[in-house]
Amino acid sequence: MGATTEPPQAKPGSVVPAASSTQQSQLPAPDIAATGPLLAADSRFFRDARTGRTILLRGVNLSGSTKQPFSPKLPSHEPSGFFEHTDVSFVGRPFPLDEADEHFSRLASWGFNFLRFNITWEAIEHAGPGIYDQAYIAYAKEYGFRVFIDPHQDVWSRLSGGSGAPGWTLDVVGFEPRNFAPTNAALVQNTYADPKHFPKMIWSTNYFKLATATMFTLFFAGRTFAPKCTVGGVNIQDYLQQHYANAVAALARAIHSTPGLENDVVLGYDTLNEPSGGYIDCKDINVLLHEQEMRNGLTPTPLQGMILGEGKACPDVQVWEVTGFGPQRVGSQTVDPAGVRAWKDGVQCIWATHGVWDPQTGKALIMDYFSKDPSTSKPFDFLADGWQPFVRFFSKTLRAIHSDAVIFVEPPVNVYPPKFDVGKGDPSGPLCYAPHWYDGLTLVTKTFNTWYNVDYIGFKRGKYSSIAFAIRLGEAGIRSAFKSQLNMIRQEGVQQMGLYPCVIGEIGIPYDMDDKKAYLTGDYASQTKAMDANMSALERNLLNFTLWNYCSDNSNLWGDQWNGEDLSLWSPPVASVVAKELGMGGTGNGTGTDGSGTRSSYESGDTLSNDPVGAGGVKASSGIVSRRKNVPADLNQGARALEAFVRPFPVLTPGTPVALAFDLDQVLFTYTFSHSVNADTGLWHLDSSSSDALYTGPDGSQVPLGSVTELYIPHVHFPTGSMLQVWVSDGTWRLYGDLQRCVWKCACRLAPQGGQGHAHGHDATQGRSGSFSVAGPGDIPMSPTSGGAGGVSGASGPESAMDQCKRGIGVGHRRGVDSGHDCRGERECRRRGQRPDGWIGDRSQPRTGAWVRRRRGGWGRMPQCTVM
Repeated sequence: MGATTEPPQAKPGSVVPAASSTQQSQLPAPDIAATGPLLAADSRFFRDARTGRTILLRGVNLSGSTKQPFSPKLPSHEPSGFFEHTDVSFVGRPFPLDEADEHFSRLASWGFNFLRFNITWEAIEHAGPGIYDQAYIAYAKEYGFRVFIDPHQDVWSRLSGGSGAPGWTLDVVGFEPRNFAPTNAALVQNTYADPKHFPKMIWSTNYFKLATATMFTLFFAGRTFAPKCTVGGVNIQDYLQQHYANAVAALARAIHSTPGLENDVVLGYDTLNEPSGGYIDCKDINVLLHEQEMRNGLTPTPLQGMILGEGKACPDVQVWEVTGFGPQRVGSQTVDPAGVRAWKDGVQCIWATHGVWDPQTGKALIMDYFSKDPSTSKPFDFLADGWQPFVRFFSKTLRAIHSDAVIFVEPPVNVYPPKFDVGKGDPSGPLCYAPHWYDGLTLVTKTFNTWYNVDYIGFKRGKYSSIAFAIRLGEAGIRSAFKSQLNMIRQEGVQQMGLYPCVIGEIGIPYDMDDKKAYLTGDYASQTKAMDANMSALERNLLNFTLWNYCSDNSNLWGDQWNGEDLSLWSPPVASVVAKELGMGGTGNGTGTDGSGTRSSYESGDTLSNDPVGAGGVKASSGIVSRRKNVPADLNQGARALEAFVRPFPVLTPGTPVALAFDLDQVLFTYTFSHSVNADTGLWHLDSSSSDALYTGPDGSQVPLGSVTELYIPHVHFPTGSMLQVWVSDGTWRLYGDLQRCVWKCACRLAPQGGQGHAHGHDATQGRSGSFSVAGPGDIPMSPTSGGAGGVSGASGPESAMDQCKRGIGVGHRRGVDSGHDCRGERECRRRGQRPDGWIGDRSQPRTGAWVRRRRGGWGRMPQCTVM
């Protein structure tokens, strides 16, 4: 990794090494393993509590493997021992501790700084509160990860075809899970006749089958709809919610009692993964629920499910299949359990006991029973009357232990959230809106259709009168639809919850597209396109996210080992799997030298050397390298569509992000932010929570940490020894290639008296913005690794500013700003054949621009001219 610059004597088109700037020594080397508390209130962005800088959180779910026990290993395709749910252990999930260094090293080298740490209620009950989770979280801290805990579930429990709740929760209400298959109470891969051909994504249809729908109805509204269902005198709703909250609280207490984890690493807790209302809001049990969007295979109505659960034959059960245009009904058939019941002997169907239907006649007695409170006849709304009170209870329980925990509020999938009201007991800051979003068409069909897709969220919100009007054509239309859907989801959080950060808790793609063709050919072009479209939509909305998922025991045959899903970013290479099975350990030790106290290879202005560094080419922070073990030399081996999800991004910003984009085809990264500077401290003007923490350079000069931007510049796109082109709007920058980082301080220097203005002539507290871009690699030799505006330590060349802009070495400002480039608006750029960014945000705010680009066989498309 290196950089090109244009010194004053250079002729247009030539590249000459530049001398290092005296300002370079003022730019601190980033601590890539730094953690610490974050602020999550009064802003759509998280902020570092120590320096006040905005932090963008990019991470993964760790991991899908936590859904299944480790001992004995019970993937969802394994029938043996499945029903012995009381004799299992999850210790060893998400991976054995002796593999932790390998996996955390890999994730850190890919630029991730955030983990959605998946646990299950079942795991906590059986493994003991916090026993294994605490150990992994301590590892996560050493690698610079911040974490939020996700009490994960899918369709309630493993025994009902998913994950999450312990098996005893089904026992206590009277279910007999061994009989779920013949009664169609749940579709479970472990008991499916041909597990290898388990239908795609059919597991999610269980949300509306008898077992899961009943359990969620009891969990969120048992007091209302099942008052006769009690355990030891406690209503089933209170019994289940208390056990669930207490299980997560047990983990919270273990984290609380361990120094250095609470707040420093563990930010807070998700409320409940992908909650469902079960039968709640059903207006007629004789027809399919309106909320039942995923229809596949046998699809009984609520009443038909109850009849089948009693072991009685049921005619005209609808059969659906998923097509490229969504679920389509293809027929109906009679289902006969032949007297086998989904309930234990002597236990009557809960809903028959409450007079919802008559088991003798098979008729509905109160067809709209679940749409209103039976005791008052008042309408009952799942979100307002079921889910929201649970969020209040859960938040109160967790904050009794972790008092300032960030509550990651997760609504049901694709649902418009209810209005939060602190006066009614809804939690206030620190909060985070944590919805999920997937490209449903790709997820269900396991094909990335580049011809068309659907603006599904827009359709759900009534933006279109027909689904036909929500169709988007071509790749540009598809990418636009992804962006607009994520923007709508983010805005809904602000509207309904308040001004809090948003994290897309799950987003990802199926890697087994097109019948696993890529596993045979090695061509991941479709997966790369799909992931790039998702990532671009996240970036352009400036969203935090955790991708689904990283699964350490993924395989090409069984995917993520759960219900045929295969969304893992990584799959173990065959060689490492064989070595592990033969007891040979890892594939090599990539331990390198500790760079925490050494001089950067960039400090003298040299190109990045090929000296040995840490595993994956990334030197670790102090304290990590010395204890690494079993870390492969090539951490990228086994990654899928790597270049699409490993992308440059701003980690820490002394201001408010404005625009972020990475063009994968052009390998062009651009970033713009805005801020104001405090006249007294020189820090980004935020509030009293930002400290005056200083970095002291080798020459004794000091730089406020709160004024430095830190960017992740991955070797995947900007490899060792390649050429970089860096263009900053102003200020100085410095590359730390061994850390895959660039630090940049924009030129917001105060006037000598601290009064009237920046170096650019603005008032000391007036808002301004800066931009950074990077590109590479190419065929021009590299030399300098630091610089100023335009990559030349603040110097400007003799050529015109527009020529500089064309060749990507210029610096642009809006009219009236001290600069060498006055674009005179968009017309001048267009007249000269440029493609301007245009105005971004408030036109009264002066903005500065920069880009970085990687050259591939010539210039190709010209970089955008930033109009200031």
